[in-house]
Amino acid sequence: MSNSNWKQYFDQKAATHGASVKSSDYFDDESFFMQRDNTLRWLGEQKGKEILDAGCGVGAFSEPLVANNTVYGVDFSVKSLEFAAARGLVTMSEDLTALPFEDGKFDVVLCIGVIQLIEQYTAVLRELARVTKPGGTMLVQTLHQGSIQRKLLKLFEKDKKFDRMYTMDELKQVYAQYGFGQIQFLKMYHPFKTVTSGDEGKLSDMFCTSFAIKGSKKH
Repeated sequence: MSNSNWKQYFDQKAATHGASVKSSDYFDDESFFMQRDNTLRWLGEQKGKEILDAGCGVGAFSEPLVANNTVYGVDFSVKSLEFAAARGLVTMSEDLTALPFEDGKFDVVLCIGVIQLIEQYTAVLRELARVTKPGGTMLVQTLHQGSIQRKLLKLFEKDKKFDRMYTMDELKQVYAQYGFGQIQFLKMYHPFKTVTSGDEGKLSDMFCTSFAIKGSKKH
């Protein structure tokens, strides 16, 4: 889909489902909360930080961070941003490849379930890397290309909602290219509630349906 089509798609979902996590493209509510809780636990406690949620949608993912931090939410779905603002995010509709922030503004940059919607994902990650401060964390979550479940799902689900999937090694190389070290993975195995962390390349990775990658920006 083009960006304008995605905007229309998520505007419509927000209009239909409101602030509900059904406005996002998860298998179900339980899957969303399982992924959110595990990912934020893996990120670690954040207090007094400036955080960017890039492609924040209705703000449900970063909502737990609002109480103790300043969380900025950027998305192209203006309807979704209404609900994100109600959750306490500082919202703006901007292009993720040209953000209106100075270099190194954010302690933490999140990009959850976004890059599978974007053809030129490296331009987005380059821009997110730019606004991450030295020593700060960039965390991206997306769909795993090597997943057996995803391949089976494609056979039955002809209405494909996403265009891209990624290997862990591919994103690890992009992270390194944009100046990140201490790169780690968190792996999820829908419909199972199992979550593991560690390097890529394990035999169990074929059952991993989605993963998060985080790294620390080098000084």
